[in-house]
Amino acid sequence: MTASFVHDWIELDGAYNVRDLGGLPARTGVTRAGVLLRADALDDLTDDDVICLVEQRSLAHVFDLRSQSERDQRGRGRLGATAVAYSELEVIVEADLERRRLERSMAFASGDEPEQVLATGYAELLDLGRTAFPVALTRLVAPGGTPALVHCAAGKDRTGVLVALLLDAAGVDRTAIVADYAATQERMAPIIERLAAASAFHAMAEQVPAFVYEARAGTMERFLALLDERWGGAASFFTANGAEPDSVDRWRALFLAEV
Repeated sequence: MTASFVHDWIELDGAYNVRDLGGLPARTGVTRAGVLLRADALDDLTDDDVICLVEQRSLAHVFDLRSQSERDQRGRGRLGATAVAYSELEVIVEADLERRRLERSMAFASGDEPEQVLATGYAELLDLGRTAFPVALTRLVAPGGTPALVHCAAGKDRTGVLVALLLDAAGVDRTAIVADYAATQERMAPIIERLAAASAFHAMAEQVPAFVYEARAGTMERFLALLDERWGGAASFFTANGAEPDSVDRWRALFLAEV
């Protein structure tokens, strides 16, 4: 059963899966508010949404994990016209996106357990994003790296993996990491409605079951187990794949507050 946490939702008109990751329990304290946010795509933000993020939340840095084609099609929207810094980190290229869709379709058709299929796919993102994810950590701890917001299209898969890595590296309780991931399920309906306007969504929807668009706790629990099995946790993953040696310690100092 997923533990219950109060999630700091940020209610916007042009994005639905937006929340501040402050207040999560960790081994040596609690995560600070106003350091790390997560979201779905930001290209439909209104002027008031931008004011909320930039002026009221002091957003300084956006980490855009979408593919190049997604960015070409949708752009940055109004937020791109502000002074907010952007890091465009392509976690997965188009060829791999299509391959993964086909492989998942075959796995589901074979009767493989859905949560395990998705968790295995997230574990593969650790290889596909082996460069992008450590770069994100290095830039987060650099001057001007925060307050930061991480997003992809739905804010569930690519964003879910990077956020889980960042939370785990900071020492956030695993139950809180799982609960944060599962909270996305509350906001998936309007996200799917928006994605349905894209032709690429229809092509994918024909290949995979509706479960792919859900955020279940069991998926994240299994991913974290795979992360431990392969890398021994997020801190080891980051340092083994090019993050600056002291970046994990700097991230913990930046993100955690004593209680």
